[in-house]
Amino acid sequence: MDGLQRRPAAAAAASARGEGQPPGGQRVIHCDVEPAPRAWPGMQMLALAAVLVLGGLQFLPATHFRHPADPSRTWVPFDSSRHPQDLSHEVETVDVYSSISCLDLRTLAVLTNSTLSSSSDPHHVSFNFVIPEGGNDQVPYYKIKAVLPDSNITVTSQKRIKDKLNLATPEGNFFALFPNELSPIVIARALSRTRYVYISADSMIKGKIEDLVRIDLGSYAVGASEDCSSRLGDYISMDVLNAVQRTAPRGLLHHTETFDKDTCLLDFDVLLVEPRNIKRNLIDSVAFWTKAVNLANQRDSVMLAMTLAFYDDYLKLPTNWKRADANTDILYYDGPKNVCAEDGLQHQEKGSGEIWQHYLGPKSDSVLST
Repeated sequence: MDGLQRRPAAAAAASARGEGQPPGGQRVIHCDVEPAPRAWPGMQMLALAAVLVLGGLQFLPATHFRHPADPSRTWVPFDSSRHPQDLSHEVETVDVYSSISCLDLRTLAVLTNSTLSSSSDPHHVSFNFVIPEGGNDQVPYYKIKAVLPDSNITVTSQKRIKDKLNLATPEGNFFALFPNELSPIVIARALSRTRYVYISADSMIKGKIEDLVRIDLGSYAVGASEDCSSRLGDYISMDVLNAVQRTAPRGLLHHTETFDKDTCLLDFDVLLVEPRNIKRNLIDSVAFWTKAVNLANQRDSVMLAMTLAFYDDYLKLPTNWKRADANTDILYYDGPKNVCAEDGLQHQEKGSGEIWQHYLGPKSDSVLST
């Protein structure tokens, strides 16, 4: 017994002195500890294959999405069969621009009130009116606000656009010659950097403007209707047009294929514009084509030139946004309006209908017509 008691004591003393320990203080692994398990053959290859498969899934097109405003975060499947114009473009506000060549506040008020009356969210719709220079911008503003106090409007003179473009440049000089014809697209350079809708001033809106502004333009700069009452070949020979195209400076024209004589002209009564997609040399392209086609009426030359500048490079809007006299979401203004003659004098043209009276009462008419 004394011998057995002395052995543990001796071992403890030896351990304290470092005797019997491996060099460097390494721990002794006793033979009763199980060895590390060996991987199953082929497991590493299987893991690598799984990583590659999962990585490859990231490159497949999305099939579902979740709307950020949906509190339930429900997964909604994409419908790839829909036309691009059916895909929703999220917007918080609607900016409406309109330019008028002969100032008539009744038409602007009817455009404003008809749009708001049909809107699903009128408090988020704003109107920006470009009027001829030479008058006081504040007077039209206060008159419209007097009859439509809840409307969100601004009134801007064409002079402001000219100042921003700089008349010393070819672009600014070209706008000075044709301000009304170029306003739909020049607004994107001078006044707005966000998506907007351009509407002819003598219009009445029956549809929801939100439905129009949410149309997905993709990579296009504009969405427009077509005017097929006249065709490209009605104005100019295709041989001449294609010859002119070949002489254009490099990079000025995006369309390099031959033109089709049966192409419809663009209808600029309604435009959906995405400024970030507008090409930097668009105005230069319009100016080039204006000089090239050189019609007897220079304003017709500009409108034809704009069709050529956007040739095969726009989204066709739904037919319900093609302005007509009935059964569409946008109608021609049918009330009395001011008409400006070439000499600058104004005269009043009688109206052709009564729909405009739904949006402008007699007292408001008297305020705006004086």
